Amino acid sequence: MSTSGVNEQELEGLPSNVHFTTRPNFGYDFYSYKWGLDLVPDYPDFDTLVVSNDSFIGPSVPLRDVVESEPASRYDFMGMTWSLSHGAHAQSFFFVAGHNLIRSAGFRSFWKNMEPVSDRMKVIQAYEIGLTRAVREAGFASGGYFEPTPEEFDLARRRFRHHADVRLHVKHKDSFLSELTDWTGDQTKNFNPAAAWADRFLLDDRLPLLKFDTLRYDPYELGAERLLREAEKQKPTLMEGVREFLNATRDRYAFRPGENNVVVSDRERERSGLGYCMDEAFTADSARTNHTTRGKGMSL
Repeated sequence: MSTSGVNEQELEGLPSNVHFTTRPNFGYDFYSYKWGLDLVPDYPDFDTLVVSNDSFIGPSVPLRDVVESEPASRYDFMGMTWSLSHGAHAQSFFFVAGHNLIRSAGFRSFWKNMEPVSDRMKVIQAYEIGLTRAVREAGFASGGYFEPTPEEFDLARRRFRHHADVRLHVKHKDSFLSELTDWTGDQTKNFNPAAAWADRFLLDDRLPLLKFDTLRYDPYELGAERLLREAEKQKPTLMEGVREFLNATRDRYAFRPGENNVVVSDRERERSGLGYCMDEAFTADSARTNHTTRGKGMSL
């Protein structure tokens, strides 16, 4: 599905079992999800439902490996990542729903009753967080495919705190976020997993996708250019054309006033150990040659 139109010739190479459609551009990706489900009225008969947008590179592993993974066996509703920001929820750029869930009245009602919303934060609250809430209230289990180790969870919190120390406040442009916000207690749990753990894309494909926004905006000032170079080096086939696409579409993605960071050098990132591909998992010889943390994650 596309909201930007497409050249008919570009569709000629699609497999015969792929159905492509366009729709007007409103309601963000969640309304595209609803639009697509409305076109497949018998989806409750499916064994598994996989829903995603095109905001990332990947998956870098076969889709079957995700759908049949150990976390997927535990969760009726599984996001690729699990976020604690704005309320615990599966991030909606990629999620998997199992058979019992998709045939439930609550799941079908959620999509049937959806109204288009064109405010990003309202979409997050009502639909991204709302979907996980509806799943849980209906008695189904939810969680994430990527399961961080305790060390990775601590790293993500320190990276998020770092971002507060380098990001200028959107209203008070001479002050940093950390100067105007209470960063004690659980505040640092509100990180974006897709950004905070983006370099786990390069550690045994534990997080088998990389968000374009991480490369475009480097939201936590962790060295997105280095991450891109390392990804191109380790996964040349998958990353082919990505840099060219980012450059060609740069003008379509305006600067975000709320993400105005002061520039941090690679030397500073290396000194702190917080930059992408700079923490101990990347620098230790044993981790580089035999990283085996998959399946030993912590429960959030």
